[in-house]
Amino acid sequence: MENIAFDILAAVDAGALIQKIMNGIYVVLGLGLVIFFHELGHFAVAKWCNVHVERFSIGIGPILWSRQKGETEYALSALPFGGYVKMLGQDDMDPNQMTSNEIAENPRAYSAKSVPQRMAIISAGVLMNVATGFLFFMVCYRVGVEEASPIVGEVISGSPAWNAGIVAGDRVTAVNGSEVRSFGDVFTSVVLSSGDIRIQGIRENGDTFDETMVPERGAVGRSVGLSPARTLRLSPAIQENREIPMPGLPAALASAPFHAGDRLISINGEAVRSFSHQQQLAARFAPLEMKYEFERTDPSRENSTAAPSRVEIVVPPAPVKSLGLWMAMGPIKAVRKGSIAERHGLKVGDRITAVDGLVLGTDYDPLRLPVYFSEKAGQEVVLTIERQTATTGAQPETITLIPDDRPGWSEPLRFQTSPLPIPAIGAAFQVLSTVARVLPGSPADREGVFHKDQKITAIALEHPDPNNIVADALGSGREGQVLKLSELEKRQPGTVDDINWAYAFQMMQTVPERQVRIFVQDGEATLARVVTQRESDPGWYLWIRGINGWEQAVERQQANSLTEAFSLADRRTRNTLINIYMTLRSLVRRDLSVDSLSGPLGIVNIGYRVAEEGLIELLLFLGYLSINLAVINFLPIPVLDGGHMVFLLWEGISRRKPDARVIGWAHGIGIVFIISLFAFVMYLDIFVNKLGTGG
Repeated sequence: MENIAFDILAAVDAGALIQKIMNGIYVVLGLGLVIFFHELGHFAVAKWCNVHVERFSIGIGPILWSRQKGETEYALSALPFGGYVKMLGQDDMDPNQMTSNEIAENPRAYSAKSVPQRMAIISAGVLMNVATGFLFFMVCYRVGVEEASPIVGEVISGSPAWNAGIVAGDRVTAVNGSEVRSFGDVFTSVVLSSGDIRIQGIRENGDTFDETMVPERGAVGRSVGLSPARTLRLSPAIQENREIPMPGLPAALASAPFHAGDRLISINGEAVRSFSHQQQLAARFAPLEMKYEFERTDPSRENSTAAPSRVEIVVPPAPVKSLGLWMAMGPIKAVRKGSIAERHGLKVGDRITAVDGLVLGTDYDPLRLPVYFSEKAGQEVVLTIERQTATTGAQPETITLIPDDRPGWSEPLRFQTSPLPIPAIGAAFQVLSTVARVLPGSPADREGVFHKDQKITAIALEHPDPNNIVADALGSGREGQVLKLSELEKRQPGTVDDINWAYAFQMMQTVPERQVRIFVQDGEATLARVVTQRESDPGWYLWIRGINGWEQAVERQQANSLTEAFSLADRRTRNTLINIYMTLRSLVRRDLSVDSLSGPLGIVNIGYRVAEEGLIELLLFLGYLSINLAVINFLPIPVLDGGHMVFLLWEGISRRKPDARVIGWAHGIGIVFIISLFAFVMYLDIFVNKLGTGG
């Protein structure tokens, strides 16, 4: 029996090993295919223009294998990171050939051809890569592709979509009259648009909506403030249970472990309809113990017909952690269309100074205002507001309204400029970074340096153990990252004046075990630095439980005909080109860290992981890579196709060839740049991203 078990395990291990080897082979062949088609484009058009092609090589560097056929040598070279077509009169290693009159006298030399012919030869590789990517996409859509669902996951508070009344759970069906089939279509349509954006769709209850809005223009382009939806399933990509509960949050104290692949069914007996509904329930039941009911499938019985089991996991509540600082109330920054706030005349710029006689910042913490309105659902609430007028200045007014039954703090803040929404009335406001009150006996009070009207300029969230390097809430993965409240982070809408203390407060709640280093401006130039612990805020409970890893919502897109496959592939190609352009622009503008770049090892590693997901996913990756190669190759960098095109444009306009010395210097600079970039991305792959080192 032991021998039989051993033989079975050995067979499983051997099968897994063979599959891993095959995945590696698929990746290498796929990358080689992308390079091959690029060089084939140059080769085919060069032959069509009757140019003497001396060598066609896949790979660069020392030649490993070659065969002469006719006038052309076909070769495989040692470094599989590119390829080249060596033509008479065009050699990047010897740019003098391009200006040699002797070579140009040969009618079959590249340099003897007309400018349009040479442009066709140079651009053929790029066009072939775009065509190859397009064909890969066509094949994939004919079989079926999973794409991000066009369902709204989150709406950034204060954004154009938020102001227009679009909510999480809405399905977008069209943008500016064009049909939407995935969330990528929404992004592309907004980025490429000019003027107003018209968004049409269907709400969760079946009602339709049709809203027109003016997009924001930020560092990453035009945006209306929408993000894609997630599902109620914990992503199978999370392999280890410890990655699901966020450290220090209630989920880490759950009564039973969460499993990758679990699907949420209900919370405290209430059926959960969507991910946004789950967020609302988490906020509504914040003071209570929450009983999560999951549907679980045994992964060892994947092909079994047995019904999934039901698992109950209890997660305790946790109080909000407080410094004991109440900050000053800022103005209303946004009012939702059709909301209670709009119907009762609240306007952007109004400042709520008191609710039911409680003065904000003195008698009541402005950060708790969303919860206050939620608790007062169905009851009258009297607001005292301060409204600026052109003639009389700031004037107090009183407004009485009845809030809806919607939980506070159920809409996460995505930017430091995002206003804090009050879902129960449909308004969003700013909390200033100015101290309004220091609570007696609080952690801040015990430090002895805080007082009313101080300006907090920055905070840093630091782990008590300096050797515990984990990704922090600010998303950098580096300890001690400072969130500046006097400077605007990149990719943020709005201005420095819109920075909201509520964002910093939210960050502190997501890492309750961290110490908070506070930078305060005291007087003209004195900067006080204090590290303080936080204490529980009585009667106020966390609106999040800290369950991480919810799967992205996707829908299957499958073409029923070649015509439909062509249309879907065209859409995917355009979206890919736009995404690559946006990435390059973000790199140039330093909105995106260079650490995100991948070199050859990184590309192979990504390709290998994609290949493990299936052939269709690998073909999609190769399609993206092929189009990416086309874009990169056509950048105006000497040695690359785009650099050659620049010289050809100069020649076509000036009617004379560029100076040999200029070409020589340009090619030298281009080669140094390419070698330096190659060395840099290899460094990133090996030492930063830890690829190929077992790290």
